[in-house]
Amino acid sequence: MHHGDFNVSGVRLTLDILDTSGSYEFPAMRALSMQSADAFILVYDITDANSFTEVRALRDQIHETKQSTAVPIVVVGNKVDLAETGARQIEFHTTESVVTVDWENGFVEASAKDNINVSQIFKELLVQAKVKYNLSPALRRRRRQSLPTGPQGAPGSSPTPPAPSQPHVPSPAQLAHLQQIRERHNSKRNSCVIS
Repeated sequence: MHHGDFNVSGVRLTLDILDTSGSYEFPAMRALSMQSADAFILVYDITDANSFTEVRALRDQIHETKQSTAVPIVVVGNKVDLAETGARQIEFHTTESVVTVDWENGFVEASAKDNINVSQIFKELLVQAKVKYNLSPALRRRRRQSLPTGPQGAPGSSPTPPAPSQPHVPSPAQLAHLQQIRERHNSKRNSCVIS
């Protein structure tokens, strides 16, 4: 079990990562872990076709346990460092198509040994979990415009944009609105359990 608090572009995340190492002696424990997890990283060995079969079975079991197919899952092909040696048994393009198109899950090939694409796995997991970790300027503008404008205009109207040389300073009405949101959701925070 690994625990970490992260700040990703202003979004606070708490991750509890349960590394099962592919071995569960007790089926009830596997089902309990699946039921309590919010997102999943399923890893297979690109040099072992049977490991992808196991990933397929785990994915089906996750959907059954969660009673939903709308579960954030990233499938990872590990040992990509061995691809050039001719040991690859699972083709990249076929697997990528199955995972991203047919299953509609995230897909990354990586190497734990050589630290290739390891951070990409977690970025893809955030995408699958629909965590906004990199707000575009357009999205920032929309969020800013959704705040009440106070004395400058009627609620719901577009605020007067600040002059280009001045940074945006929230009005007292906007700060009060943000405080109300914070109080309403005080006990909630962005957190998930990854299995």
